[in-house]
Parts: sequence; C-alpha cells; structure tokens
Amino acid sequence: NEEMMGMPLRVSYIGAGGFSSRLIHPQLGRHGVVLSAICDLDEARARHAATCHGFERVYTDFHEMLEREEPDAVFCVGPQAMQYAVGLEVLRAGFPLYVQKPAAISSEQTREMAEAARAAGVICHVGFNLRSAPAARRTREAILSGEFGTPTLGIFRYGLMSRPNWREAILDQHVHAIDLLLHLLGDWRAAQVTPILQEGTRGYVAGLALESGCAAALCTTHEMDAGDEFISFEITGRDGHAVFCHDGDLRYHRPGADDVMMRMGTWNQQRLIDWWGYFDDVASFFAAVRGEAEDICPIADTIRTMELGEEIARLCYEGGASE
Repeated sequence: NEEMMGMPLRVSYIGAGGFSSRLIHPQLGRHGVVLSAICDLDEARARHAATCHGFERVYTDFHEMLEREEPDAVFCVGPQAMQYAVGLEVLRAGFPLYVQKPAAISSEQTREMAEAARAAGVICHVGFNLRSAPAARRTREAILSGEFGTPTLGIFRYGLMSRPNWREAILDQHVHAIDLLLHLLGDWRAAQVTPILQEGTRGYVAGLALESGCAAALCTTHEMDAGDEFISFEITGRDGHAVFCHDGDLRYHRPGADDVMMRMGTWNQQRLIDWWGYFDDVASFFAAVRGEAEDICPIADTIRTMELGEEIARLCYEGGASE
C-alpha cells in the first residue's frame, strides 16, 4: 500500500453489462486511475466499453487478463452468481476486489468471500453506494457527533420490488435499505414482518429491534415510483433532533439551531452517480487500496445485512407470501 500512495492505480475490470456501463464505467476516468483492461465473455460488448471509456486492452478470459496485467485493483460486477464464483478466484489470487451489492446471493457465500479476502490479506469492497450518499454521510456524522443523542426510532421506505420472487427482491434490491439502516443505526437483534397479501401487490412492513435499543421499521411496496419515491428515511434522536431524507433530499432538524438542508435536484443519471454515492463509493475503494483511508464497506461488514435480508424473506414466506 505504501508503494501505491500517490501513484495511479492500474485497474482491470470484469464485466461490461448494463449496470457497469451506466454507473461505473463513465466515472472511472474521474478517479485518476489507469484503465488497463476490461474483460467480458461478449467480446463485442467489451470492445464497445473500451472504446467508450478508455480501457487499454480487451479480454474474454479473466484468468489471462489477471496474469498479463497484474493489476493493482480489480472490479468484478455482474450477476451475484458471477461475482461470487469469479470474485472468489480473484481474491484467492491476491488481488484487491470491488463487487457490487450484494456480493453474493446469500450470507453463507458472502461469509466465504470475506474469509477468502482475510486469508489473502486483501480488500474486498462491496458497492453499497448509499453509505456514501451525501444525505447518509451527513446523517451518520450527526449521529456520531453526540449532538443528535442516541437514536430511538428509524423509519425507512424503499420503493422497488421488481425481481421475480420475494426472496430475490429482498436480497438483491432491499439490501440497499437494510444495509443503510444498519450502517446508520447499528446491528439488529430481532425482526417481525407482516407481508402485504393483497392480490397483485408485493410488499411488507418489517419491525426491527436493534442492539442499541432503537426500534426501526422498513416499509416497502412495489407501487412506489422508483423515479420519485425510491428511498426515504426518518431518524429521531433522544435530544429532539431528527433527520428526514426523501430520495436524497435531506432536512436535519436541530432544536435551537438552523435546520440543515440538502437538495438534490431533478432525477437524472448524474444525480445517481454523485448524489446517491456511486462516485464516492468507488473513491473509497481506491483510497483503501492505496492505504490512504479505511474501507467504508468491507465485505465482512455486510454479512449481517445479508442475514437480516434472509430473515425478512423467511418471515414474509412464513406470513403467507407466495412466489
């Protein structure tokens, strides 16, 4: 890490799919890194990404890419099954790794990847970008400052449930909100879940008891508009302070002082990259690889996120939810 400090990292990227092309590839040039290579089984798609975003070389075999390029950092972004299988090989080969959330589709697989990273002595960062969103960072700063007082109540809403079944929606999509809730309020102890069972509707209310004594609720239904009601949260502290965040807009109410206001503006692609934390999430990974800062989202820190997602899914099915 000391050798890397101040030096441009040589980055190799596995994955040229839609998510990468929309939210990760376009921002990489802003980080001052060398984009040495990109790999995808679809060579035409990899070449298109190289042309658009400046990757120097194209591969269809990631083993060959890693052997020839010997990168300082590797991205592996795609379906969870791919991130798990390929990511394990990357970690065991000793390369620092970035994967998107969730790293894998189960807590067991996530734990296996975390152990592989620990054994190899390398970073494995999971792209839970909401941890890096300005509204979330300001909220965490307030909670940790002491002025907020111990959080007593958290209410989180998440507006997307588009996967083919409840489990996949919760473990692929809702882990965003679950992870943010735990990041801001601490570890969980128990959950109670009531699924919405109206015909044609999928959603639930999860009541959570946290280790701190704080109570929290996660509410979601597929009718919420992803472009206008994607995520919101409210957190109340014992000293009367409260945070209200809706779709990235923030109001932090401080008794006896001016409220803190943050406004994102209209919904667009750049708003997602910057205001929902995708840029700062990637920057955190690079800083951790260089040894300049602690990783904001190491994979071991996401195991409890996955375990809570699995518990919520189990309780949804137990409560009568169907596929």
